[in-house]
Amino acid sequence: MDRPSNQHHTTITQAIKAQIEQLSIVYPAHYAKLYAQEAKSLNVPLDPSDLLSAELLDERMVAYVLALSDCAQHALNAMQIDDKQAFVQVIEETKALRQELESLRQAVYEDTLTKSYNRKWFEANYLQEDHSTFKHSGVIAFVDLNRFKAINDAFGHLVGDRVLIHVSHALKQSGGAVVRYGGDEFIVLFANVHHVSQARKRIESIAERYAKTSMKIESQLFKVSFSYGVVAFDERTTLEEVLSRADEAMYRHKRGEVTL
Repeated sequence: MDRPSNQHHTTITQAIKAQIEQLSIVYPAHYAKLYAQEAKSLNVPLDPSDLLSAELLDERMVAYVLALSDCAQHALNAMQIDDKQAFVQVIEETKALRQELESLRQAVYEDTLTKSYNRKWFEANYLQEDHSTFKHSGVIAFVDLNRFKAINDAFGHLVGDRVLIHVSHALKQSGGAVVRYGGDEFIVLFANVHHVSQARKRIESIAERYAKTSMKIESQLFKVSFSYGVVAFDERTTLEEVLSRADEAMYRHKRGEVTL
């Protein structure tokens, strides 16, 4: 068997999350079974204590897996002695672990600065396992901040961070799912919007709002603007093709060309 690594444990944990996220309660025995199955499929020896030496893993994930191991042992003990009170304790422990898992899930899928989604969330919810084709159809907007480097150079990265946070919050008002895709790039996904024109109007209204207002740092005023491209995508369309079309539409917008 392969030696366990931080990447193995991360892969196993991510796979289990996808399977149990819809459950209201995750029983330790069920989790342990799933973990063992995933480990076996990867030909990895099953030993949660190995996580302690995986320096690149998040400490909260390590603590979660080890606590889960303890909870599973408590459940086995309770079954062996048929202790109802112990079962109640195990259920309470499991609920607490479920809450921690939800917290970890948020941390895995959330951009730490803007609190929008990150690429991992996008890949898990919109792309096939190959991470190159879409699972279903929808509309996507690709958003790129204009002259963002100039803002960073003039006012510093703390101000640049505030701009990114502000733009992220504004884009959420479109009703789409906002993903920070790169440094100053966002994508907005509209799952229930089937007409590009409808999504474009929502993004355009936000862009027009920025055009009419200014941000103030001490005594200096500056404007924030962004360019965007909006395109539809279908199931099995490749991500490369969709981003290429969105990028082309965005640059047409930057050049001031009218998009119908």
